[in-house]
Amino acid sequence: MHTETLAEVEQFWRDLFGLEVDELWQDVTVRPHEGLGDYEGWYVAWRADGVHVSCPSTAAAVDAASLASTSHVDLQDPEFWQAFATQRSLRVVGPAVHHYLDEDPGVPEGVEQVDPARLTLLRAATSAEDWDESGLPEAIAAHGVALAAWGATGEAARPWVPALLGGAVLRELGGAPRDIGLLVADDSRRRGIGLSLGRGAASYAVSWHGWASWRCRQDNGASMRTAESLGFEPYATQLAIR
Repeated sequence: MHTETLAEVEQFWRDLFGLEVDELWQDVTVRPHEGLGDYEGWYVAWRADGVHVSCPSTAAAVDAASLASTSHVDLQDPEFWQAFATQRSLRVVGPAVHHYLDEDPGVPEGVEQVDPARLTLLRAATSAEDWDESGLPEAIAAHGVALAAWGATGEAARPWVPALLGGAVLRELGGAPRDIGLLVADDSRRRGIGLSLGRGAASYAVSWHGWASWRCRQDNGASMRTAESLGFEPYATQLAIR
């Protein structure tokens, strides 16, 4: 990342956790929600030797104190958080890797900007879990920037009616639409559509707003490979307990 981009990214993380400049990724911090407002879960992120934990208003003081005295090595282990969640009848969401890109990967063919509402067609074309994880529902509700990939319907009788193969959205991050979420219809996967959508969304974000963000679950090999192919740089790992 360019120096200016790194400065903006790090400011975002400091604001999220309420950190001073010399605290980011340097040590373990455990504090009440700062940038997350009334979010009901625990939010954790780590990079290098630092781990930052943002606590919900319902957090027990003894839990916060215990986490603050735990080593950063243990706190960077997803199994630690799985045990933490299980003991409290909660679930772990993630871990996910946050990536950033500030070089325009170029505009792909076959992708166009559309009304976000059109992406609701994908709801019936994939699982409820993938639909929720994609980030499309929130972006559609917020009327964010949306892109779509279209293809043939497969119906010889109606060759003029295009089918929605996949969609991408750009959610607000750092005051601009930069955070990419995408979803490809189940029967259209492994055709490079996700790569094209990601390229189009990243190109828009970088061209208009300087940089793009890509976050995906650590165990989502396809999404991790797509981010790498587009030139995204992995930056930090994050999970939530709720």
